[in-house]
Amino acid sequence: MSDVPKGQIDIRDMRVVFGANGNAVEAVSNVSFTVQPGEFVSLIGPSGCGKSTLLNIVAGFVEPTNGFVKVDGAPVKGPSANRGVVFQQYSLFPWLTVRQNVEFGLRMQGMSSGQRETSARTLLGLAGLIAFENHYPDQLSGGMKQRVGIVRALATSPQVLLMDEPFGALDSQTRVVMQEILTNMWQQFRISVLFITHDIEESIFLSDRIFVMTARPGRIKAEIPVPLPRPRTPEMTATPAFIALVQRLKALIREESLAAMGSELKDGGLSGFGMSVGPNGVAEVM
Repeated sequence: MSDVPKGQIDIRDMRVVFGANGNAVEAVSNVSFTVQPGEFVSLIGPSGCGKSTLLNIVAGFVEPTNGFVKVDGAPVKGPSANRGVVFQQYSLFPWLTVRQNVEFGLRMQGMSSGQRETSARTLLGLAGLIAFENHYPDQLSGGMKQRVGIVRALATSPQVLLMDEPFGALDSQTRVVMQEILTNMWQQFRISVLFITHDIEESIFLSDRIFVMTARPGRIKAEIPVPLPRPRTPEMTATPAFIALVQRLKALIREESLAAMGSELKDGGLSGFGMSVGPNGVAEVM
């Protein structure tokens, strides 16, 4: 176990079925991949392809039907402080100040008051939030709340950070700023990140590798390395290399989105509307 690098995520032969008998739905099928220590990996794909399900399995919130996930060589058996999680919804305690929210996990670990304060203030300083340490969540903007959430997840020094569309609820300008803040913080901590997003440009800007998933049941359709240099800067989004990656990923996602739409339309009984699903998965008039 000691020879296994810290922060490595291994997912093997993962299959997830929800429900039973006639109501069974296969959400994920035969998924295998590895996140290397210190690597930033994104999962993208059409809605309902199982991205969040995979992240919840790594977090320990959901058990797979078949297959397994290991972190640092140990099977995942429930949530752990070693795996920080950030969701799209702001999961801050409204009755605690910003610093108290960040200190919460450290207090649960038994850290002394002085150590908690020092650690929390250091992290808040890195995130540009030290001036707001005594504010309450309802006094913060959406971007600031999510920064607090990220800092709180990092406070317990996890080996893995799991992020499920953390910027999905933000406006486009705030989202771009948050992407830059996140990549800068990741550069400092270099922990393993598994990041879920629907935003193709976001996945490219942040990631070392991107896994594209198929329509349900979710499988790995493609593994796309991102050879852009670090640190990442907003100017990179206008480069030919970045634009080429956007076009490649859009084409892959479009294929799967059409396949998903075709399957749903077929299940909905198009014949009654004088339509059918063609061989390419697109609805056609009969």
